Parts: sequence; structure tokens; C-alpha cells
Amino acid sequence: MACGGCICKCCGRFCIMLALFIGLLCIPAIETMYWQALEKYVAPDELTDTATPGSVTFIVLLMLGQLPQVPEYGPTFAEAFARNGRMANAVNAFEGPGLLLSMNAAGGYMLYRTSHEACKRMYYDRETDRVEDNFIGGIDINKAGKFFAPGVMPTLLQIGTSDPRWWARRDLWSATIPALGRHPVELPDFEFPSVQGLTEATFCGSISGFDEAWSGLLEYGDPSKLVPDELGYVVGFNFFRQAFGVELNKDELDLVSELQSKIGEMLLPGGNSISDSFAARGIEIQRAIEAAVLKGEWSTRFLAEAEKRGMDGRARLRELLFSFIVAGYGAPGTAFYAMHVITYFKGKNRLALYAKDPEAFILEVVRLQGAGGANSFYHAKNTTKWTLGSGKVITEKAGSVAMTNLLVTGYDPAVWGGPAKDPAYAAEFIPGRDNRERVMSWMSELGDIRKCPNMTGCDAAPRFCPGAELTQRLTRQTADFYLKKCLGRAAKDEM
Repeated sequence: MACGGCICKCCGRFCIMLALFIGLLCIPAIETMYWQALEKYVAPDELTDTATPGSVTFIVLLMLGQLPQVPEYGPTFAEAFARNGRMANAVNAFEGPGLLLSMNAAGGYMLYRTSHEACKRMYYDRETDRVEDNFIGGIDINKAGKFFAPGVMPTLLQIGTSDPRWWARRDLWSATIPALGRHPVELPDFEFPSVQGLTEATFCGSISGFDEAWSGLLEYGDPSKLVPDELGYVVGFNFFRQAFGVELNKDELDLVSELQSKIGEMLLPGGNSISDSFAARGIEIQRAIEAAVLKGEWSTRFLAEAEKRGMDGRARLRELLFSFIVAGYGAPGTAFYAMHVITYFKGKNRLALYAKDPEAFILEVVRLQGAGGANSFYHAKNTTKWTLGSGKVITEKAGSVAMTNLLVTGYDPAVWGGPAKDPAYAAEFIPGRDNRERVMSWMSELGDIRKCPNMTGCDAAPRFCPGAELTQRLTRQTADFYLKKCLGRAAKDEM
């Protein structure tokens, strides 16, 4: 009994200390000092690829520092870190080389390219050496490769320009998917799907009560779930209809969602250690979605074009579908983007701002919240001794894995802070900024993407997300539908 009381006292004291710690971090000046001290005094002088006692300490303190952001971003530390513009500004990560020290998937250290210019240098370099054996996050295909259907190149989300294979596949997509273009000649109308149990009322109700940070955990038991099922059905149905010319039924749309969830599980610590049954289910899902798309006329044209180019059409189709599902449909894709835009309608005068200029509104949302691109892994070209914005000197060896962080780049005051380069101004929601097409969320500035004749790429933007225009269009169509059916307001004009 005495022992139990002792434990209760210890737990109580720990909770008080933790609450005090979080409370102190909520004071901006103390939060700034915390981040500066962590980078200057706890971080190493040289990066390590694997975990060490020092890196574990750094990671624990890094995660603790995210706690004040949990109410806003939910229980996932990754979300809190990725969009923590305050942390980036505290250590001057947008200044100098534009780097932020953080952890890698193996528990070691890695330098994130954080500033607008640092990310741009990487994406605009045709010869950047992407990481072949990494899919996204910490998914190592040497360990988890059995999850991917035959023909799916698991580095497909790293598609760039340094390898002719990647360029050829981008060009195949551009040639066969008219919906990728900014102004397609023909495009199916946006439709509300005939899904059992889904009505306009249930669609509107699910969104009005959904909190991006907490509903996934509290309502679905899944903290990685970022959109309600009803919104996923509407976006997914129209996504496949416009991109691939097929109308998926409820069971098929549920499979798309399940595949997204499984990828989310693989991104968690230990996610590479997947069971045979987990992998088999992944293959089963991919096969079923492939079979659904093969029923449509579009797939015949795609396979014929691939064969004409000397490619394995079925393999390229599997790769395309996997890529579009993981990056184009869910998170950080169109459903994620649409949820962000609808959430932003709740602010004061937001509906009037949207009606005035829908494109300006949704581009400002993606700048601050992300969608379209999150990060990319690549190898550092040279061994470099960097002086970070905080003054910390650290060596990055040639071949080390590095990463971009496009979810925080939108807070860079050098681009978004106005004439005074003010971090507070950069963090404000101001649709219609003069430089709005400089948004980097699709792995190149949108204005540069629009200089290219198609979505393959060009000298102005050699590597970018091919779905940049498709996701904007479908997001706006979803937002307009929500306004009309759920709020009783028609958008100012039609797409």
C-alpha cells in the first residue's frame, strides 16, 4: 500500500513537472531559448546515420519541445515538427544555408533543407542523387520490399531527372493523363458518388464535426487519419474518374483508403518489420485496384502508349496507381488539401476571401498547411562543414542522407515576410500575395511549373509533382461543392 502511494506521489510530481515544462515552453522567449540551446549544446558536431546515446537524448528533447503544439496539430509529433515555423525561426533555420538539424528514421541525425532557396537548389538540380532504396519516410525497400506489387518501383515518389527511367515515366504520365494539365480540353464533371450510406447530409455532417488534429484518434482510433471517410469517398471517386476514367464503388474506395493506412503504419517506428500477412494484404489491395482501373477504356490507351515506348505497360500502370494513391489522393494529396481548405472557411471573412479569388485562397492554404509534396530524400553531394543559422558548426559527409521539408518552407520570411522579412507576417493567412506562385509545395515554384509545356518538366522546373494542377482543380471543385451543398453558398464562378 505504501509502495502504491509512493508511486502515485512520483507520478503526480512528474505530471506537475511536465505541466510546468510545457507551460514554460508556451512563453515565446523561453521556447526560443529552448530550441537554441538544444541545437547548440546537445546536438553533435558530426552527423551519425544510426542511433547513439547522444542522438537518443537529442530526439527525446526534440519531441518534448513539440508538446505545446500537440493541441493544434494532434498527437502526432511528426505533424507538430513538420509545420513548426516558430522552431525554425528560433534557430534561424531560414538563414545562411537554410538548414535545420533533426532526426533520421534510424534514430541518428540528418540535416533538413528548410529555407525556400535551400529546397529550390535541391529540386532544380537535375543531377541530385535521390535515395534509391528509400520509398518515403523511413520505409526501406530492402526490408519492406515485399509489400509492393511486382513492377512498382518503390522509389517512384522520388521521380526526378537524374535517371532516364524516371524522366521517361513522367513523360508517359503526361502523355496519357489529360487531367494533369492546367487547362484540359476534356474533363469529366465533378459528381457526388453513389456510395451506400453516403448522402449529402452525411457528407456535410462529417466535415462540420471533424477536427483535423484530433478526430482521427478520437473518432476512428487512428491518429494518422486526417480526413473523414465521407470526404475521402467524394474526393477519391472524382480523383479516379478524372485521372483514370473509372468510377470506383464503395468497396474499391475502401481499399484505396486501406492502402493509405498501411503506408501510414509503415512510417511508424519499426514499420519496416512487416509480417508476411501484412505484405500479402498490401499486394492483394494493389491487385484489386489495378483490376478496377483495367475495366476502363483509359487503361487500354495507357497500355498501348507504354508498349509503343518500349515499356512494360502493366508494371508502369501499377507504379502509376500506387504513386497517385499515396501522394495524389490521400495525404499529402487532394483529400488532405481539400480538408485544409474547408477548415480555413471557418475563420472571419474567409468565405468572402474565397469568393473574391479562389485560387489565391487555396494557394495560401497550401503554403501554410502543405499538400502536394512534403519531403524528398537524397544524398549530399559533398562533404561540407556547415555553419547553421544558430551558429552551430556541423559536418555533413558526402553520401549522407538529407531531406527537404516543404511543410515548413512556406514560413520562410525571406520570401513570405514582406519587405521587412518579418516571420510574423510570413505566418499570417493573406490570400492574394503578389508572389503567390512562388509556393514550393509541389517541389518547384508553381510559377515555374506553369512555364513548362506539359507536366513532364522543363528547364524552368525540371522536377516537380506532376499532379500540381490536378490537385488544385479537384480541391477547388470539392470546396465549391461543400459551399453549395453544406453552407448554401455558390462559389463565385465555375472552373
